[in-house]
Amino acid sequence: MIWKNFTKGDDKIIAFYNNTIYKGNPKDDEIDNVIYQLKNEKIPPTNLFGIPLSYLKEINLENGKDYIEVLFGSDSSEHLRIKDENRKMEIFEFLKMNIPNSKSYVDNYSEFRAGKKPLIAMCFLSVIFLWTLNIATEMENGNQYEVVGGHYNSIAGLVIGFASLGVKNVIIIFGSFLTIAVISFFVKTKKPKVVNTIKIIR
Repeated sequence: MIWKNFTKGDDKIIAFYNNTIYKGNPKDDEIDNVIYQLKNEKIPPTNLFGIPLSYLKEINLENGKDYIEVLFGSDSSEHLRIKDENRKMEIFEFLKMNIPNSKSYVDNYSEFRAGKKPLIAMCFLSVIFLWTLNIATEMENGNQYEVVGGHYNSIAGLVIGFASLGVKNVIIIFGSFLTIAVISFFVKTKKPKVVNTIKIIR
């Protein structure tokens, strides 16, 4: 099966052919020739990227994303970019029905799971912020700090670097970081993601 896409930002060719998932973006006047080569020649066109089923691990379609994520090899991934929701679902459903030795399921994230990463970021930033603010306050009171070896050398150096900017700038910088983390937390927990998954069984 071969899909041609003409929406800006989409992969122009997405195909499932000879037990391989292909994607590519040839020039518009080369698309038909590339498809002919794929169908009729033993060696696939060089301007298509192919993922053989033997390398495939998982395919994910997350609601709201304009791509299908393909996981393969040890830790590699590739995006099949399609903006049109109907076309994206058509491709995913075709792969689900035609990839052997696979199972499919829908992964509905809970609010906690969806907000876990930004929550961890908020906690980490809060600790660093309080540490930095304390040092910045003491610096403005005349105390001096120096990083000397140890396990926390790099983090301590970063904290002292921020602290040297002064209390006001520390509050502005970390306030911005924390605001981003808080917004991310509420956005993710308000509408937890839903991921349709095809898992390859080895």
